[in-house]
Amino acid sequence: MTGAATQENRINHVAIDPSAWDAAVLSCGGHLLQSWRWGTFKKRFGWQVERIAVACDGGFALAQVLFRKKAGMSIGYIPRGPVWPLGDPDSVGELWARVDEVARRRRTLAIILEPDQPLLDASLRDLALVPGPEPIQPARSVKVELLDDQSLMDQMHPKTRYNVRLALRRGVTTRVAEPLDGSIATFYQMLQDTASRNDFVVHAADYYREFLQVFADHACLTFAEVEGKPVAGAIAAVFGDEGIYMYGASSTQGRAHGAAFLLQHEMMRWARSRGARRYDLWGIPEYDPESSVSESGDRLAASTGNDRRGLYEFKTRFGGQIVHYPPPLERVYHPFLATLARNLYSPGNVG
Repeated sequence: MTGAATQENRINHVAIDPSAWDAAVLSCGGHLLQSWRWGTFKKRFGWQVERIAVACDGGFALAQVLFRKKAGMSIGYIPRGPVWPLGDPDSVGELWARVDEVARRRRTLAIILEPDQPLLDASLRDLALVPGPEPIQPARSVKVELLDDQSLMDQMHPKTRYNVRLALRRGVTTRVAEPLDGSIATFYQMLQDTASRNDFVVHAADYYREFLQVFADHACLTFAEVEGKPVAGAIAAVFGDEGIYMYGASSTQGRAHGAAFLLQHEMMRWARSRGARRYDLWGIPEYDPESSVSESGDRLAASTGNDRRGLYEFKTRFGGQIVHYPPPLERVYHPFLATLARNLYSPGNVG
């Protein structure tokens, strides 16, 4: 077998083998949204998935591209990708040549990408990438180092540390949900309560059930309970050495017990027990609020509509570092039609 054939076999193996794909993504520091399981999960909700890899000196450059098809055309999306070895930006050009081939075959109007790390200016020119639409994934997040128990507490803002201890004093307990059937219904009821209170849209209940089924022992649903009654719930997952808070909810009643603070603390400990070294609290507002104090002088207890001051305060006070993601980019194949396609694919459908 020739060297070229051997290399092609290696590429094919990575593109069809879940373990090999994830190992290649992790070797480049890639994100959960480029993991094999994320692609499998999104396939269950109408997406078509292409996993594209090219070999390079540092291993592989990869892109998991999600496609939506409508009226014989498609639009592509690369969440938190592409992925390539650090120090080898040239591999992105080789990878994109393969992406273009797939795009032509799928009659793609445009591909939106939200990189996990910045592309060099030269890459932007060579690949004809232009500024994309508004972010689909969060533009910023907070990542907490998963230290020992005492250090986890010490790095918190005093008010957050107080709320964790308040929950313990008031008898709040946490429980990993097993089995999931009835637990999903409980979580979804709280999620609908949260969405109504804070003015955001949620998926159908099956979305969260399928996520937990696909990620299996790499994810968990945990409840915080007061006198045996769930008052807050969170779904988190681990990919490599990173735990990620994916979805969360709380009941309108019972929130004053500090349950949400204790719950996040326990989710961090769960992620650490699965080998994670940091915990991604997932998303905060794109810009720092001028103040997270209401006009009355009280701390905000919730976030509503575009006012996310309460969310910002809650997440930033666990002691993590704020992470900025590069802005979305776009590879446009048919400019006029791609503009029309923006009306067909809302961020809620693409995310």
